[in-house]
Amino acid sequence: MASYDEQFMLKVVEEYLAGEGGSKLLARKHGLHEEKIRLWVSRYRAQGMAGLCPKRGSYSTDFKLEVLRRQHREQLSCRQVAALYDIRNSNQVAVWRQQYQTGGLPALETKHRRRTGTMQEPKSKPPLCPAELNENDANTLQALREENEHLRAEVAYLKKLQALIQEKKLVAQ
Repeated sequence: MASYDEQFMLKVVEEYLAGEGGSKLLARKHGLHEEKIRLWVSRYRAQGMAGLCPKRGSYSTDFKLEVLRRQHREQLSCRQVAALYDIRNSNQVAVWRQQYQTGGLPALETKHRRRTGTMQEPKSKPPLCPAELNENDANTLQALREENEHLRAEVAYLKKLQALIQEKKLVAQ
C-alpha cells in the first residue's frame, strides 16, 4: 500500500474543502482512489491535522465495543465511526463487527502474538514400520501401493503412445 506524507494529504484535503473538485476529479488529478480522498477528508474534519498523521497501536476490547455500540446507536457507516474515533483503517470496524456477530465479546479480545527467538524445526513423524500397522492400515497401505503401481504403468503407457504419435507425424512429413 502506498504511503503519503502529511503535506500531500493536507494539500489534497484543502483542495477538496476549497471546492476545487470533488473526490472523483481530485482522484484523477493526483492518481488516487476516490475512497482515499473521502477518508482523508473525514479524518481531517474529525481530528484536524492529527487525523492525517500516521498512527500505530492496538485497541482494547472496551474501546472496540464502544465503537460498535455508537455505530449501531447512531446508524453510522464504518468510515464515519472510524473518523470519529481516529481509527485509521475504517475496514477494521467492519472486521470488529463481524467478529462480534460470530463470536460475541470474547472474539473482540486482543490476541497477543508470542514471538520466539529462534525458528523451530518442524517435527516430522517417523515413517510407520509394517509391525506398527494394524490390519486395516496394512490393507490401506497395500491398496495404495497397488494404485501407485497402476498409475505408474498408465503414465508409462501414455508416454510411449505420445512418442509413437510424434514419430508418425515426423514420418508423415
